Amino acid sequence: MRKNRGVPRRRIPASEDIPVLKVDRERGHQSRKRGDLGEAAFLHKATELGFMVAQPYGSGYPFDFIVQGGQALWRLQVKAAVHMSHGLYAVSIYRHMGRRRQAYRGCDVDFVAVYIVPEETWYILPVREVVNRVTLLFRPKGYHRPDIYAHYREAWHLLREPDGLVFG
Repeated sequence: MRKNRGVPRRRIPASEDIPVLKVDRERGHQSRKRGDLGEAAFLHKATELGFMVAQPYGSGYPFDFIVQGGQALWRLQVKAAVHMSHGLYAVSIYRHMGRRRQAYRGCDVDFVAVYIVPEETWYILPVREVVNRVTLLFRPKGYHRPDIYAHYREAWHLLREPDGLVFG
């Protein structure tokens, strides 16, 4: 019998992984777990505060939830940060479009809710703060410099205001 050239002599069972692929899969899994944790925490906090929260069926939407605050319906994307880098929490604020990263646009979402997990702190950011950005940096509580997003910390009232952007 003739041997096929180019075919490995020993087949690799499906249960064995190439280490690089295994690490990539674990990283993706951790990212999804962090996202799921953030979404579950948002659902709990928002319903506890009296908001009506709905989740769209299926995937492919640029937002995670629809939130009713007063008479308005808001499209909301949830992001969660777990680790610090150089003393700041870095949060990726983009969506995947095939192999590309695309920053959120005003037509995609109305708000982005960022959950800083170790501090159990929420930031409710209007979309104007995230347009054309792919990363936001958040300072931990007690940081020696002013927090540029401080006025959005626990700003749940923005979801109840008529236009979502009224401060008071």
